[in-house]
Amino acid sequence: MKLNYVAGLGFLLLPFSALSSNLGTYGDVWGIAETDFLTVVQQKLGDYIKENGEEKLQEEMKARVQEHAMRPAPVEGVHRGKETHVKLFDPAFEVTRDLADQNGTVFARKGQRISPFDVIPVFNETLYFIDGDDKEQLAWMQQQKPQTPIHKVILINGNIKDTADVLHSRIYFDQGGTLIQKFGIRQVPAIVDQAPGEQLLRITEVGLKG
Repeated sequence: MKLNYVAGLGFLLLPFSALSSNLGTYGDVWGIAETDFLTVVQQKLGDYIKENGEEKLQEEMKARVQEHAMRPAPVEGVHRGKETHVKLFDPAFEVTRDLADQNGTVFARKGQRISPFDVIPVFNETLYFIDGDDKEQLAWMQQQKPQTPIHKVILINGNIKDTADVLHSRIYFDQGGTLIQKFGIRQVPAIVDQAPGEQLLRITEVGLKG
């Protein structure tokens, strides 16, 4: 709607002489008519099936779904790092209302700060964020030796299956950049683990030369 409004405004601002000029013919001209979008889709779908067959349509749709599943939309606002940065992240949050269990017993009061470390003192995972399309980041990941019993490789871009084949590991994808935004990560590779001796998370954005 905004584009239409701007175009219309520009048209009204043209000098009258420009409007009255004969600009010639550029392409075909049709009368303006409202067309039901669903009808157009159904017609095009029917034409495609007649020409190619229903099985081919199903195969192409399946391929597109699989492609999207293996390569989701990349996370925006993240770039490859040239210098290493380390920062701490406090996962504690403030309760906005009283929280009670199924028996009505209040276990957290409004305004109270709660940290996951109050429940689980040790974060026994290491999270690696990488771009799966970057060969140097893949090579970097292959050299990592996590000190925790659990580690996860999380893509911000790339093909999940191809990355899994290279790293021989299960691969995750931060769809929508939920974790990237939560941790404030702006460059990859990045490592998230527990800060030694503290109830805080350590975020290391690694700089790669080259």
